[in-house]
Amino acid sequence: MRVLNRPLAFILAAALATAAVLLIIEVIGVAAHHSPLVVPWTTWYRWAGRTRWDQLVIQIWSGILIAIGAVILVLELRPARVTRLSLRSSHDATSAAMTRGALARTLRSAATGIDGISAAAVTVGRRRARVTATSAARGDTAAEALREPVTHTLQERLDALGLRHPPTLSVRVNTRSS
Repeated sequence: MRVLNRPLAFILAAALATAAVLLIIEVIGVAAHHSPLVVPWTTWYRWAGRTRWDQLVIQIWSGILIAIGAVILVLELRPARVTRLSLRSSHDATSAAMTRGALARTLRSAATGIDGISAAAVTVGRRRARVTATSAARGDTAAEALREPVTHTLQERLDALGLRHPPTLSVRVNTRSS
């Protein structure tokens, strides 16, 4: 579920519940011949009775509401962010997956297990895994010498996981700051 769906659903539910309570109060008020009680609906009713559909105020509000609806529709129809990467399986009935965070931790662990690497930052996207390793040694030549072993080790780890669609590996080795 998307992050905004729950708060928006709560706001919509609260607004509908409030509108329902107000409607019940007004219906009771009309039945008791004491109308309007809370909402000045008689004024709105008279305004709606003398306002035509082709007037500017109606067209402006219609345009605003259509634009808001179109934005919400586009946001909801966008494909959801893939948070799980599916693993290969020999059986169709088996479905296994790995989260992006788990893949990032696995790659970080593999990178920091290499001699000469003191830290690693990993970001896993839908198509690419970016690894920025920090060399324990100072100097660009030491960092450049570690790039190939780090890339090879991480690619082996990525291949060993058996991801159905493995992300492309992007490795950068930086030197530690002085």
